[in-house]
Amino acid sequence: LFDGLLVGDQTYACQSFLMTPYPDPETKPQHDFNMALSQTRLKIDTTFAILKARFNCLHDLRVSPERASQIVGACVILHNIATIRKERVPNEYDLQPDDIDPFTQDHPAGRAVRDAITAEYFT
Repeated sequence: LFDGLLVGDQTYACQSFLMTPYPDPETKPQHDFNMALSQTRLKIDTTFAILKARFNCLHDLRVSPERASQIVGACVILHNIATIRKERVPNEYDLQPDDIDPFTQDHPAGRAVRDAITAEYFT
């Protein structure tokens, strides 16, 4: 079971468990929510790019989700050990631009969660 929220881009529909940006922010709090979500996604994308640069096995990983989570977890542990030992981080890691085909039909429960987060933290 997962207790938390996933972060997505506008390619995905907003769900109660998956936060995506407001498609057309109308207020400052909505704009601020989108900025915070974008900054969070950028950090996540950068982290994955660094992990992929360090561990080539993460490119085109074609295994079951359960096995993939084990492999990614092992790579994260090894990355943390390398960081503690002050091992060199790979110089080159590319953030590939997203190929986005927006999906704008947000689920009502997702919109409600997004609005509640916006009201709680951005107003």
